[in-house]
Amino acid sequence: MFSKSIVHIFFLLLVLFIGTFRAFDIELTILIPASQRECFHQVLEAGKTVEIEYEVLAGGDIDINYWFYSPTNRVLQSDFKKRDGHQTLKLEESGEYRFCFDNSVSRFNQKQVYFSLRLVNEQGHNEQDRITESWMNDVARDELGELQDKIQNFKDIFQRIWDNMEAAQRYQKAFNNYEVHDRVIAENNFERVNFWSIIHLVLMISVSVVQVVTIRSLFESKSAYGKLLRGKK
Repeated sequence: MFSKSIVHIFFLLLVLFIGTFRAFDIELTILIPASQRECFHQVLEAGKTVEIEYEVLAGGDIDINYWFYSPTNRVLQSDFKKRDGHQTLKLEESGEYRFCFDNSVSRFNQKQVYFSLRLVNEQGHNEQDRITESWMNDVARDELGELQDKIQNFKDIFQRIWDNMEAAQRYQKAFNNYEVHDRVIAENNFERVNFWSIIHLVLMISVSVVQVVTIRSLFESKSAYGKLLRGKK
């Protein structure tokens, strides 16, 4: 009976843990038209630490301008003509923060930009509240006995698993961004190689045709082009 209770508590904690750890985390991939500026708004609280990452995946010279504004319109962070950025900032004000990406550096090419925004703790993990079961608050520690230690052990194990899964997910996302960026570069190089190959092929054929026509004209007495080449009227 006791072992069944432990199993039930284990699965209850697992469900509560998963539900509790739906922390604040935003990830988007956007297209910014040429000579345009896109801004995004998020309400945040003072005292929190926010982590912002962005990366230009495709478009033009693969660079972008970036600004992060406070609720009072102060510039907290900025980058100019950067391919990517990773910044962490502790917030001093509560209110609506604004972060903008500016593609005015490019007049003809739109940019594909990936960015993420999340709240983190001192260890760099998503800021998360520890699980506190209401029924445990009503029971004295002595009455729980060893069960209290077992539950705490389960919570610590879940915390480590969650942190590792979160880190693995972020690494996978980073590798995916690298793969997208490399694929875009490879496709652009492939198009350039094909374009200039066609140009060179057309030039080679044109030069060959001109050479054949010129040589034949030199041996044809009635050819106006041949007479022009030989200097005869």
